[in-house]
Amino acid sequence: MPRKPKDNRPFDQQKYVQEWSKQNMTFVSARYKNEFVQEFKQACKALGLTQSEVIRKAMQATIDRYKESR
Repeated sequence: MPRKPKDNRPFDQQKYVQEWSKQNMTFVSARYKNEFVQEFKQACKALGLTQSEVIRKAMQATIDRYKESR
């Protein structure tokens, strides 16, 4: 059954997801030369990996390495 706020309006799932994302998620951006990015995209596709997956694993490895060094 859909959730309803106290004012009896229907629950707006899209608005809820947007608000949750705004509070809990952050963008990470970087700029690289076109050729480098295209090669990265091709490598990810050939390996059956998403770009996000590769970046997340690299970030996690860096965090883990930092934690081990403390």
